[in-house]
Order: sequence, then structure tokens, then C-alpha cells
Amino acid sequence: MDSWAEMEEQILEELNLHRMKADAEVFSRLERYSGSEAGEAAVDYLVQELEAAGIEYERHYYELMRSLPVQASVTVKKSGEPDFTVEAIAAVYSGEAYGLTGELVWDEMCTKGQLNGLEQEERFRTFKGKIVLTYDISFPFYYEAARAGALGIVAIWPKDIHHHDTMGGVWGMPGSRDRDLYPYLPYVQILGQDGLKLIEMVKAGAAAVGTEAAKGVEAAMGTKAAKGMAVTAQMDVAMDNRIVRSSMPVATIPGKSESFVLLSGHYDSWYEGMTDNGAANVLMLETARALEKFKDRLNRTVVIAWWSGHSDGRYSGSTWFCDHHYEYLRKHCVAHINMDICGCKGSNAVRFDMSGMEGEAFNDEFLASYNSRKPLAYRALDRSSDQTFWGTMTPVSIAPQFYMDDGQTPQPPKSSDILRPAVMPAAFGVGGPFYWWHTREDTLDKIGDDVLARDCEIAARLVLRYAMEKPLPIDMSGFMREMQSYFEAFAEELDPDFDVAPVLASIALTRKSVEKLSDAIRAYPKQDADSILIRTAGELVRLKYTYSSPYGHDYAVEHQPYAVFSSLLGVHRDNTPEDRYLMSQTDFIRQRNRMTGQLHEICEAVELQLYRWQVQ
Repeated sequence: MDSWAEMEEQILEELNLHRMKADAEVFSRLERYSGSEAGEAAVDYLVQELEAAGIEYERHYYELMRSLPVQASVTVKKSGEPDFTVEAIAAVYSGEAYGLTGELVWDEMCTKGQLNGLEQEERFRTFKGKIVLTYDISFPFYYEAARAGALGIVAIWPKDIHHHDTMGGVWGMPGSRDRDLYPYLPYVQILGQDGLKLIEMVKAGAAAVGTEAAKGVEAAMGTKAAKGMAVTAQMDVAMDNRIVRSSMPVATIPGKSESFVLLSGHYDSWYEGMTDNGAANVLMLETARALEKFKDRLNRTVVIAWWSGHSDGRYSGSTWFCDHHYEYLRKHCVAHINMDICGCKGSNAVRFDMSGMEGEAFNDEFLASYNSRKPLAYRALDRSSDQTFWGTMTPVSIAPQFYMDDGQTPQPPKSSDILRPAVMPAAFGVGGPFYWWHTREDTLDKIGDDVLARDCEIAARLVLRYAMEKPLPIDMSGFMREMQSYFEAFAEELDPDFDVAPVLASIALTRKSVEKLSDAIRAYPKQDADSILIRTAGELVRLKYTYSSPYGHDYAVEHQPYAVFSSLLGVHRDNTPEDRYLMSQTDFIRQRNRMTGQLHEICEAVELQLYRWQVQ
């Protein structure tokens, strides 16, 4: 073979749809909860197939705090009306409740959009001693409601199908200082149609309490009788919250270098979980089989990992692997390709969530053949889907996203406002065509053969690109231009108390430094540049997506790039409680120091490397 392009063609020819369908059939018979008998049976099958293909692997065992709902219901009581019970499903890490009873109040402010600090303070003040009915399904809401003294949360999932969710705020296994982030407040979700009914009942009850009639009742019979017009709820929640032992297979296809590409996806599921994440599991296995036949040609090693603890342990598996193989990842991992929710029947378009180091040109070029129209611009990665390895300074992180393009909906243009990126077409969730994730309906029939074949090809091509190309194909100059755009926007929109001028000055110096490094790598392509690119490009990615120590893990809460700075948009003295504003100033100055300090270290690392290479 004269080039790796020819090698790519031969690898793609090795991908066998019939074999993948047979693997998927096996997975469809296993409800793969972490540490369960069926979950371990799935690992047994993966190990059996890796052995049959002669692929090196290790089966890692670990312990995690797993949380599974057992049973939940909400019984609604209103004076003069018969009680009725609403079906519910508890969230991962919910607390238990047996006959927990309290007044049901409607969180009307959940429909008001973005709230400032003073509005949030007023909102939570009304929750003390109440069971709260809301559309807010975020962990920050859950946590603040618990701190405010709410008795329980009844959240509304707008679609009429039970959907599993999680109220875990810790990424992976907690440390001893994380205990307070597990409030174990009883939390359930109910169907959209039931939620609308309860909202109307609560509103009617609240209106009745404020009427002249209610005031007359209160005068004659006391406050308790008048409040009898309000709606009361009883929550019953049974959970299986305990520590379990689970295992994960990690395959290694050795290349010519210790540098490696990580291909990963979780194998644990809700019910059958065939698009989330059975399809990804089988295409990862098939990619391993194909690459194994060409391992003598790989410039870099390929590691393929099937995680547990994703849904029922808040990314415990990938976090355990990161924590226990930190030095290996930190020194050698150049790219992470994460496959989560694949093979969805009807999917006809692809976009990328990426770190931004990969480059716009790559995004458009790679995706052109998988879209009937111009590919969507890349979207910044979000805090989900086992994006565990930012702290290890991995330069490239790609999570392919698959959706349905009907050709009618205008494609969102590249956002001119970098702080408010354009909303991408929905694929999953309430309004998406692939609504079945985290439900009983995520069954084998939801996988499309042609889509499974396409998604496997995408995974294999991505892995091969970063396993073969030398030097590592990244765009540091483009990344730095984007970073500058972010902080210029922060300078315009943040309160004057939050001055980012020192960061902008450090960015200007770092841009010059990394451009010198990129020029040197192009001029001397035989140099082994992986290590310095991990140290520089990987550190730039870490600064974009994390806000704490590289040895720990940020909270499992979705946030925008440069999270602390983004969180301060709209925060001013006159709309924020005094103590919170002082805390925000502290957060800001520490994060500013971190940005300027780490950018300075990147410049020093570049200068040292150029000296070693004897490049002027």
C-alpha cells in the first residue's frame, strides 16, 4: 500500500454489517445495568469476540455508586375531590420517600426564561416545606431546591413517555468533599399530560386560597381550613442506591508509537438501549476487528473502551479509567472519539461536537459526503457523554451527532455572536424524531441498517485519521483566533468589575508563540511533535472546557466554553444578592489568574521545545 488513503479503503471494506447486526441481536437481549448480571454478560460477549479476533484487551474491575429507580408514584389530594395517583419515574440519585406528604406548589418561574440572581433567590424562597411541580430538570435547580428546604420535586417531562434522567452533580465517583452534592431529595418525573393537569389543579387551588370565600373560611374556621383548598401531594419513591462492582473491557491495537487514539462509548443502558448505546458498542467492536488486521501499519496505537456507569453512575466508568490511568492518558492520548447514540433509523445528516482544535476546514471536508447540504459548523463540546478526558490535555475530542434533515428547515448559520451559538437541529429529546432514548422504546427495531453502516464508517475513518496522520492534524492558529473572539466578546458584555484585559494580552502573546511552533512542525515534519502538542494544544483545550484542577473533574453540569466567564454574563451588583456577587468576583479573579498563568506556561513550553529542536 502506497498511502494510508489506500489503507483506509481496505479497512472500510473489512467492516461487516452482517456481523454488526448479529452483535446487536445479542445486545438486544441484555438490559445492561452497571454491575448487573446482564451487564456483565455483555462484557463477557465483548471479551469473547475480542479474543476470537486476536485483539489484546484488559478487563478492568471497579466499584461505583450505582443508582437505579425501583418504583415511584405521586398521589394528589384536594379537599372535596377523590384522590388520584399519577405514574412517575424517579431520577438517578433521587432520595427515597414513603408517604411523604406536603402542599404541591407550581414553580411558575420555570417558564420565565433566564433569571437573575435576585429573581432566583425569590423563586427558591417559596419552596420551603413544599413539594415543587416544575419543568426544570436541571441539577442546579434540584440542588438549590434542596438547600431551600423543599420536601420533594415533581418534574414534568413534556412528552407522554417515561424518560429516565439523573440528578447527580458529581462527575464519576465522589470524593469525601463531594458528599453535600448528593442531597438525595426525592425527585420524580411525570408525563406531560399529567403535568398539565396538575398545573391547572395547583393554579385553581392557589386562586381559591386567595378568594373572599377562603378568607371567610379562614375567619370562621382558621387558617388550616382555608389552606385545605390547596392541593396536597404524596410522594412514594423506592430506589436501589448502592455500591456495586462492574467491569469494562479495554482493547489495545498497538501501533508504531505509544501515542494513541481513544475510541470510546458506554455499554450500560436503560432497558435494551439499542441506539443508546448498543449500536455504538457493536460498531466499536467492528472497528476493532478491522483495525486489528492492519495494526502493523498504524503510526499510533488505538485504544477502544466500553464504559459502564454512564447513565446509572454519572460517568463513573470513564472517570475511574481516567483516574487510574492518568499518566498514560496525559503523556500519550492525542485524540478521543466518543460514540454515543448511533444507528438511529431515519438519521440522514451528521454534525460534529468538537474541541475546536480540529479546524473548520476539517469539519466541512469530512462531513461533506454525509450531508445533502453544506455541513453545519462544529458545535463546542458540552459537559456530557463521557467527555472525561479534558483534564488529561487531549488535543482532539470529537463526538459525532446524528440527526434528521428534512431539507425544509433552514440550517442555522454560523453564529456571529460567539457567546450565543446558533441552536442546532433537534435529534433527541422532547421535539426530536429520535425521542426514544432513555425509554423502553429504544429497541432493536430503532436501528437502521444503512445508518449503522454509515456510523461505523465515520468512527473508523475518524480513528484512522488521528492514528495515521503525522504531524497530528490540528489547527492551533484557528483555535487561538476563536479564543480571542470569546474574550473580546466577554470584554464587551461582562460587568466592568470583571476585567478580562489581562487575558486578552496573554492570548496575543500565546498566538505568536503557537504560530512559531506550528511553523516549526511544518518545516521539520519528521520531528515527533505529539508530546509538545499535547502540552500546548491539549492545555488550550483544557482551558476552554474546564475550570478546575487537571487531576480532578468539574461538576456534571452543562456549561459553555470558558465556563466561569460565561456564567458571569448578566451578573451585576444591582441584580445579584450581595454575598453571591462577592463570590462571583472571587471566582472571576481566580479564573483570570489561571488563564494568564497557564497561557504563560504554554509560551514557555514552546520556547523550550524550539530550543531543543534548535529552531530559531
